[in-house]
Amino acid sequence: MTQFVHRHCVKQVYKATLLLLLYSVLSGCVQSYPTRSGFLTDYSHLRPIYSGCRPIGRDETRFVRSAAPRALENIDSFYIEPVRWVADDLGQPASTPENAERIRHALEISIANELGTIRPIVSTVGPHTARVRAAVTGVQESKPIMNLVTFILTGPLFNGSATAEIEVIDPCGVQIAAESIAKRGKEWDLLGFFQRSRHSESALQQVAEQLAKDVQLGDGMCEAHESSTKR
Repeated sequence: MTQFVHRHCVKQVYKATLLLLLYSVLSGCVQSYPTRSGFLTDYSHLRPIYSGCRPIGRDETRFVRSAAPRALENIDSFYIEPVRWVADDLGQPASTPENAERIRHALEISIANELGTIRPIVSTVGPHTARVRAAVTGVQESKPIMNLVTFILTGPLFNGSATAEIEVIDPCGVQIAAESIAKRGKEWDLLGFFQRSRHSESALQQVAEQLAKDVQLGDGMCEAHESSTKR
């Protein structure tokens, strides 16, 4: 009888483990999607771009309006407005107000760092200053407790992510560049699996990096013209 009970318990544990693994595979990989919250002044020029070479079920999509060639020709600086937090309104809030502020601030700092390599960041708007508007529209923080369980079985699976909408507006009020993009924290950032907001913060750093690449295209024709002139 004791042996039967022991076998039954082992079988139940085995089944529970399999179910947990299946659940982890299906839901552990964070799925975040670009938003259309109404924050941007214009969505009509956004075009989808799909990432390649991603594991099954984990492809990323971003909607982007890249800066047109010479779009920055008359822009001498960027003014970054305080990043808005609208994730609560869209049903993807942070776990605490403190984490929300930490994540929001991470995007604000990252935008300044990235765009600061293209044009100076200023504290007041001048006649040739472009304004940068941004909002965090969704957050999925990592799940430390579940990651601790899956770490023993398969490794941590529940990473974090964040979604943002950003636009750059020229002095005349015309949108130069914009994006609505969702990013995940890097799988190799092991600490992020156990600190709830860390992956979301690093995801928004990736968002800022992508914005800078899209904005940098506005310098392309100018640089090409200067190079040909020097020859």
